[in-house]
Formats: sequence, C-alpha cells, structure tokens
Amino acid sequence: MSPTTPRRPDAPAGPPRWLLVLLAAGISLVLAAVVLVVLSAVGVETISSLGFVAVIVVAALAGGWVTRQLAPRLPAVRRPPRG
Repeated sequence: MSPTTPRRPDAPAGPPRWLLVLLAAGISLVLAAVVLVVLSAVGVETISSLGFVAVIVVAALAGGWVTRQLAPRLPAVRRPPRG
C-alpha cells in the first residue's frame, strides 16, 4: 500500500446499510398509509390499480429521499471488535 492510497476504516461511519433500508421501507409504508387515509377522508371511495401503484411509487421515492436526508445525522453503530 503506497502512502498516497487512502486507508479504508475498519467499520464504515454511520448506521449499517440494512438499518437504512428498513428505515426507508418503514417511512414509505407510513407515507403510503397516510396518503390512502387522506384520500379516504376526502371522499375517494375507490382508486384504480394505476392510482394505487402511483401512491406506492411516490411513497417509496419520498421514503428514500427522507432516509437519505436523515442518514448523515444518525449516530454510528458501535460494534465490538471481532475476535
């Protein structure tokens, strides 16, 4: 390894990737449920399959965006060293 090559840390900073994926999925699920409840409260009795897919896609994109905004602010997870 040359002195100019950057060293990789033993553990990446921030939360593990699986935790971020679960966070994004949870936020997306909550957003989709909120949108469907709001549509029901407004008086929409049924939505088409395309409308349901649109709600799911928009909720997934919004959940991913929110997670990307929150990820740098989350504390790093400390793991004991492997022995």
